[in-house]
Amino acid sequence: MKIIHQSLAGLLQELKARKVEQVRVAQFIRSEADPTGLPRYTSWVVVSAFLDWERWAEWRLFVGRARAEVGDHGAGLPAMLAQLGPKILSAVKAKIAEAGFTVSEGLVAHDADAVDGVLE
Repeated sequence: MKIIHQSLAGLLQELKARKVEQVRVAQFIRSEADPTGLPRYTSWVVVSAFLDWERWAEWRLFVGRARAEVGDHGAGLPAMLAQLGPKILSAVKAKIAEAGFTVSEGLVAHDADAVDGVLE
C-alpha cells in the first residue's frame, strides 16, 4: 500500500515521526504517443521511502510534459525536460539532506509500475 503526500514537508514530517532514515529520490520519465504519432514525455521527481515491509510513502513533483523534439537522429527527449529535470532533482535532494535524511537513488514502486527511464 502506498501513502501519497500532498507536500514534501508533510512526507518528511511523517518519516521523521516514524524514524525513517533513508529516502529514495529519482526523476523519471514516461512516454506515450500523442495524436500525431510522436512521443509525448512526462517527467516527475519522486521521493519515496519504506514505512514497513508492505507500505511506503511517496511524494511526486510534476516537472513537465512536452512532445518529442525531432532531429537528425529521430525523436528524442525535449531539451526543456532534459535541462529542468536535473535542476529540480538536485534542489529536492538538497532539501531532503538538509532535513537530516540519507538520500539514495531510485524509487519505491508497485510491481505493476513502469517508467521509460530515469535521468541522472
